[in-house]
Amino acid sequence: MIPDPLVERVAALGSRLQAARRVGDGPRLVGRMAIRARLDPSPEAVAAAGAACEGPLADRLARHVRRARGREGAGLDPFATAIADEQPRLAGAVREVAAATRAPAAERDRRLDRATTAAVEAVRDRAATAAASLRGPVTAAYAFGVLLPLALVGVLPAVATTGVPGDVLLTIVVVVYDLLLPAGLVVAAAWILGNRPVAFPRKPVPGTHPARADRPWRALAAGGAAAFLAGVIVLLAPVPGWAAPVAAGGATTLALAVRFGPVVVVRRRAAAMERAIPTALVAVGREVSAGVAVERAIANAGGSLGVPAGPAFESAAERGRRLGCGIEPAFLGTGGPLTDLPSPRCERAVATLARATRAGAPAGDLLVETGDHLAELRRVTERTRRETARLTATLANTAAVFGPLVGGVTVAMAAGTAGRMGATGGGPATVSPAGAAEAGLGTALPVAELGIAVGVYVLLLAAVLTALATGLRYGPDRARIGYRVGLAVPLAAATFCLAVAVAGVVV
Repeated sequence: MIPDPLVERVAALGSRLQAARRVGDGPRLVGRMAIRARLDPSPEAVAAAGAACEGPLADRLARHVRRARGREGAGLDPFATAIADEQPRLAGAVREVAAATRAPAAERDRRLDRATTAAVEAVRDRAATAAASLRGPVTAAYAFGVLLPLALVGVLPAVATTGVPGDVLLTIVVVVYDLLLPAGLVVAAAWILGNRPVAFPRKPVPGTHPARADRPWRALAAGGAAAFLAGVIVLLAPVPGWAAPVAAGGATTLALAVRFGPVVVVRRRAAAMERAIPTALVAVGREVSAGVAVERAIANAGGSLGVPAGPAFESAAERGRRLGCGIEPAFLGTGGPLTDLPSPRCERAVATLARATRAGAPAGDLLVETGDHLAELRRVTERTRRETARLTATLANTAAVFGPLVGGVTVAMAAGTAGRMGATGGGPATVSPAGAAEAGLGTALPVAELGIAVGVYVLLLAAVLTALATGLRYGPDRARIGYRVGLAVPLAAATFCLAVAVAGVVV
């Protein structure tokens, strides 16, 4: 039976994640309503455009739209009131859009510009405030979960001389370092991610996508082969034999990188296209405003734009001519240039191009407006990620390099201390730290077992901190988190083993 307080905390965490996503969805929803208001300034059309977006914020608006059916205002004002406590500036932007639908044409554009600006600035300010507020918790987790535990490993041989049996001390190390500390870091990471106030969720790559056609056995085979090679290399290299399980265990997680690598490649392709689409829409919109047909403007843009939008627009124009199909099938149909890109922004851009073919020259301004709006959304997303980059860079470097390096050196120093204690007690006069571990010197503290325990902690640390850093920067993207963990943990294992070997010679 799961305790009620735990259920309540999990539910609260889920609510905070949903709230973060609603904040990130705000500029997109307001921008889409503003674009619709320029074409059809009726509350019903504007509310329907916002409700057609994806995400919890749009779902919330859709519920108000359904309840307000047949009433004046189409639910925009009640929706603004409902979100006012949680997002006051976004509520003000929604009210501004609602007011624009009732305003004269000369005033409408000014109100809509104010609405989109307010929605964007709300996210910017919240991201900056969030980065400052999270710095303290992240620093605390870093200090008490990484620096202090690694520093304490070096004093364990001295503790053993006070009469504490080595097996008891080792049990304490295993429980604290391999169970309690990782569990505490996981809880802290969940809390930090739950309090991340802005999220820009990505559309999942479906299981039917060509990039995910590979069977899981390929990832498992890669992980197994990497583990075997890592273990063999460690046994052949001048590294203590006890490090082989650590190296093999770390290399096993390479399976995650193999498994999620193709998905991350698709994500990068989609992101590159999203960066290029706004410029393409503006280019097409200007030609359409000058009287050029949308189909011809798409072909012209394909010849003037760079990669990746240029080839995509050229391909779509050629497909449209050859197959005699509309714009949406040309871009998104089977074999289309954007078919395999899971990007709602690109899909909405194509839908806007398709609508423009029916509206003619007046749609040119709509295309330019849509391009500018998508570019602004992209800038907001990138600026938000830059705000957290300072935090995530430290976490990522600690996970893959600094933590394993300190852990390996500390274990080597502990082995050296144990070896000197063994020599003082009647053993050989001089002995290397690695030799002390292999020969069983310093029996009060089993150094080999200590090294494995600290090595496991280092690997768990690499996994948790990498997941936290990736989640802070990109949100709860399982594929990206798995890919980064699959690269960071093997690197951490290699750094740890190398640090043990080098420090064992120097100490």
